[in-house]
Amino acid sequence: MRTTTTTTLGIVTALFALAIGGCYQGLSGDAPGQADTGPTRDDGAAGEGGESGEAPGTPEDPGIEQPFEPPTSEVELLPFHVRMANLAKVAGVSTDDAMFLDLYTRRYQLGDHDYANGVAPDLKWSPERMETWLKGIKPVCNDPRFQARYPDLATDPTALVKAAFARAPDDEELAAFEQVKSGQPDGAGQYRMVCLAVLTSLEFVAR
Repeated sequence: MRTTTTTTLGIVTALFALAIGGCYQGLSGDAPGQADTGPTRDDGAAGEGGESGEAPGTPEDPGIEQPFEPPTSEVELLPFHVRMANLAKVAGVSTDDAMFLDLYTRRYQLGDHDYANGVAPDLKWSPERMETWLKGIKPVCNDPRFQARYPDLATDPTALVKAAFARAPDDEELAAFEQVKSGQPDGAGQYRMVCLAVLTSLEFVAR
């Protein structure tokens, strides 16, 4: 379908820009991202905490250049628990598996709710939320069990695309994945970028 192809290609292109520009901390390196300190405000921003006292990747931070703007006005994320259930199904593990620890640590930054503490779900997609999701997804892509499940991902993303989207990738998408891989110096980097592209695509995380 034309819509799904355009959606996936948009994320793939964005990830390619991130890969060659290194615009987001933690995407290629091993530095951990900022964890939630508890329920957040309704806008999904982190509360007090962290080394600088600011949420990572905020537009006010002059050290981070935003290479693109996702179509936030027309995108509604799947609820956090649905995203996690879909991710667990793709990974072939339970939703409480240790590979998802970083995602659960950032669950309120990722739009989860805590009605008992007055925190409503926030399903808006934004550059900051995309950065947080990317950082949480990286341990999944690096997990040996995930890599054993999709051993050929760096050379053929078809198996992961089928598991995530319930369809095969088209030729245009395959070409875009090749573009993503071209910015990486080795097979491990190529594997990671294809994995991130699939699991961060709007077709996977949004309604």
